[in-house]
Parts: sequence; C-alpha cells; structure tokens
Amino acid sequence: MLASPDGAAVTGVRCENDSGACETIAADLVVDASGRGAPTLALLQSIGRPLPEETTIGIDLGYATCIFAIPDDASTDWKGVMTFGQVPQNTRGGLMLPLEGNRWMVTVAGLHGDVPPGDAEGFLTYARSLRTPTIHNAISRAKLLDGVARYRFTGSVRRHFERLDVFPRGLLPIGDAICRFNPVYGQGMSVAALEACLLKRLLERSEDGDPIAGLAPTFFAEMQSLIETPWSVAMLDFVFPETRGQRPADFETTLKFGIALTRLAAEDPAVHRLTLEVQHLLKPRSVYRDPTLMQRVLAKMAEA
Repeated sequence: MLASPDGAAVTGVRCENDSGACETIAADLVVDASGRGAPTLALLQSIGRPLPEETTIGIDLGYATCIFAIPDDASTDWKGVMTFGQVPQNTRGGLMLPLEGNRWMVTVAGLHGDVPPGDAEGFLTYARSLRTPTIHNAISRAKLLDGVARYRFTGSVRRHFERLDVFPRGLLPIGDAICRFNPVYGQGMSVAALEACLLKRLLERSEDGDPIAGLAPTFFAEMQSLIETPWSVAMLDFVFPETRGQRPADFETTLKFGIALTRLAAEDPAVHRLTLEVQHLLKPRSVYRDPTLMQRVLAKMAEA
C-alpha cells in the first residue's frame, strides 16, 4: 500500500503484474481483504500510527478433511452428521456432508493440541474415537478418493479498529482482516459478505459527493452489530479450561442459558429453527431476548 506524505491517506498499491514487473496502481479506496490483514497493519506501522487493540480466544484448533465415495448400501435415513465431544473433557468433533458426484466430505477436528493425523489410517482411527460411531461406521467401508487435507488455526482474533482515534482515508480492512472466527462454526465468509453489503450501502448513501470521507470510522462503528452474534459463538470456546484469553465475567450464566436453549430446541421445532437462523446469521442474537422465549428458557434452567 502507498500512503500520502503526511500519512493521512492511502493513495494506491504497488504490486507485481503478470509479467513479473513492479506496477503502481493509484486508487481512491483500497479494500484489504487479505485475510490476516497484514497489509493494513504494515501500513499503519510504516506511517507511525497505532495498531488496533486485539481480543483473542486461543484454541489451537486442528482439523482434517477427506472425500469418500458414498457406498451403494449407505444409510438413507440421514443426509448429514454432526458429532460433538463431551465438553469440557473431550474436544473432538466431526462433520459429514454429501457433495455432488455421490461423495461425502468428512471433517474431524480437535482443540488444544488434540489434532487429527494426516494419514488415511490415522484419520479413520481418529473418527473411531468420536463420541458417537455414526461417522466412522459410514466411512469405514467407503472408498477414500483423495488424500487427507489438514488445517491449523491458533485462535479467534477481533481487531478493534473502532477504537482508533484516526485512520487513513481511502483504506478499509474487511472480513478476517478485522475479525476472524473459529472456522468450525462456519460463519466467517457470511460475516465478510454482510460487511461487503454494509460497504455498498455506505457508499450509496453518501450525501456530500465524497463517499470516501469518513467511510472507515462509520464502517467500523456499524459493523459491530454484524460481529456480535458470531463473536458470541466463538466465545463458547471458553468452555474448555485450556482456552487462552479473557473469559467474559458472565460466561457461566451465558453457558447455562445456551444449554437450556438447546434443550428447549430439542423439544420444539420452532425454537430449533430459530437457533439455526441465528447461527446462520439470518436473524440477530437479540431475538433470544423475546419475553416469552426467555420465560421458557429460564424454566429449563430451573429444571436443571
């Protein structure tokens, strides 16, 4: 990224083109969708500006994924399987979903160093250790179509750009560059898409003819509501004592509420649907504060 002499604005980027030559591209707005946000942090350091404060949830996640051909005699009474460990004693979990071409995609995962191996035999052994045998039983007779793909993730990180007093004009980090979440929950790309929609709205509603002026502070402020729900999900990782970071003061109450809500969802399809809509960011977490739902959840908490 290139900055003006006084560091007040970003004026473009310098990159390597297809021929391998260095090229400078002028720009009124540079969006950092790099994932880790390294370009934005490097730019702030180079112009002597403070870096944003960070809130972290350290989990040391490791997961492995394999693709299997679905056997002809596979069970037809389910389409997908999700298995969770008995927390906090067991961090292992698994997910199996159908793909096009009559295939299964199977992922197994663990936290805090309890990660699956990278070979086929080790993958099956790890799957056999899950809390329920459904996934292992399904793939033990299935043909493995490729190797084992592995991924490591140290932790969720939220950068508080909204707390900075000043920020360069013409620069906007987005997606994981601002906040990255435990990928097991599958919310990061959805958050990035919602942020892109927010950026579009902000650019369209500019009334003074200069949509870039004040864009970043407004974006940082308004996107907090988009992060609230997925970040609250990421904080559930504090259920494991080994998780690093500042555990919220009300975490135990939040956890008890979540357990009671899950039990209620197991009995009421409408509540189950609501929890999935919140998890998939179709509805805000605030819907859980509905007085009638709150009474039902509190009753479940009392039963426990």
